[in-house]
Amino acid sequence: MKKLLLLAMTMLSTCFMSAQIMKEIPIQKKFYAMSENGKYMITVDQAYIGIFDTETDEYDEYYDGITNYQVGMGNMVTNDGFLVGAVNGMPSILDIENKKWTPLGLKEGDLQYSMANAITPSRKYIVGTVGLKNVSYGMLQYRPVLWTLNDDGTYDEYEELPYPEKDFSGVTPMYILANCISEDGTVIAGQLMRQDNECLPLVYHKTQDGTWTYEVYDEGLCEPGLEFPEFPIEPTAPDLYEFMNEEEIAAYKEDSTAYADSLRQYNNHEIDKKPEYKPEKNYYASEEENKLFEQAWNKYLEESEAFSNQLKVFRNFYYEHVTPNFFEQNQVSLSANGKFYSTTRCKNYKPGDAALLTIDNGLELHDFEDGYWGYCSTNDGDLFVSDKYIPYVYPAGCSECISLTDWLRSKGETEAAEWLDNIDTRIAICSSDGRVISGFSGMAGAYKSWIIKLDGTPTGITGIEQSGNSHVKAYDLQGRIVAEGEYNEVRNNLKRGIYIINGRKVVVK
Repeated sequence: MKKLLLLAMTMLSTCFMSAQIMKEIPIQKKFYAMSENGKYMITVDQAYIGIFDTETDEYDEYYDGITNYQVGMGNMVTNDGFLVGAVNGMPSILDIENKKWTPLGLKEGDLQYSMANAITPSRKYIVGTVGLKNVSYGMLQYRPVLWTLNDDGTYDEYEELPYPEKDFSGVTPMYILANCISEDGTVIAGQLMRQDNECLPLVYHKTQDGTWTYEVYDEGLCEPGLEFPEFPIEPTAPDLYEFMNEEEIAAYKEDSTAYADSLRQYNNHEIDKKPEYKPEKNYYASEEENKLFEQAWNKYLEESEAFSNQLKVFRNFYYEHVTPNFFEQNQVSLSANGKFYSTTRCKNYKPGDAALLTIDNGLELHDFEDGYWGYCSTNDGDLFVSDKYIPYVYPAGCSECISLTDWLRSKGETEAAEWLDNIDTRIAICSSDGRVISGFSGMAGAYKSWIIKLDGTPTGITGIEQSGNSHVKAYDLQGRIVAEGEYNEVRNNLKRGIYIINGRKVVVK
């Protein structure tokens, strides 16, 4: 772990006006995640984590060339500085200030390549995904779990969340992912990944009695009630160990270790003669044991051929009857209030369109068919998207997007919009209240990131009328001024639609 203190560096662009902060980050990294208050910005690379404190301009790196550091895929960092992820495959939580990683723990039989993905602001709940050992194609490999904080600051052994045993085609899922969790810990957003890496949205709700229910969005993929052929489970190849006794196995392992050591010494020029005897398992097994293994192997070959034939039948039927409109893996974001699930569709096995699922009364999909990627949503339902070159926003309830700067103007944030007009940016994300926005542009080794922290006044409140009769400007959702004057006069003369007046959303019916 390295530490870089950047207090002495001159910020590339900083503005302190009306309790606002707008600045570029003096680190050439892609900061793709942040805490809700914008204090902590997170960047990741292979086995590398970087954490930038926007209040102190201090940057911490976790990388030593040996340890595999990873961060979660959802809302992984809290306002008070706790980050969840994994260290060498062990789900863990980092106390950023004290630079202390604490493992959350796994159970016997778990695969140590698991992950903590998201944490509630209070740290009460952490969700993640835990791998299973000794699985093959056609079986579940990762399942969703939840850790709960105890009064003494430790976490309980995880609770396994319920999940669908089969997908819409009658096949066991490969992964069940828990990516994000709502602020109050009652909604979890995740994905069901099919055996062929096709993803579907999955949402959990916590009921009043503390149990969890789930819903998978799988509409429009095939005709309702379609019966699929049976999906086969891949047979497991036998191992000669299964037929050998303990003494034979021990002798084989001892000679194998000696052979490996001698071969290493020879390759390092520590000895002159290359070892001639290479141990093989069948040398150590009896004739009867080798015969039993051969029979098991021949049976495995027959089962493998049957598996391949049955899988071919299933896939031919599947590709003929299923419309491949799925979703991008791990492209999941949940608004803090648990009402909006933003994602990206994957159509015909290619990245498709930004999408938003409303969660309140069942899952309802809004597919924007725009060729963009969906990144996050505010608590009001404003969806942040990008074509990877320019960030846009779909205001809540609108089918047309506007530029990020126009969205800021529609909120009355002219200063921030003008500042961002001069900043190259391709992708942007925001906090759930819409008051902290960050983004980046560039490429590896030359990324440029920035952050905007607006004042604490909430905006985007639908259906709130203004009292009094002060002088106002009314904006349409493209950020254009459509009327100006005293409030009552402006309000009464507007046509039906949605407008922004004094930074608040007003619906004219």
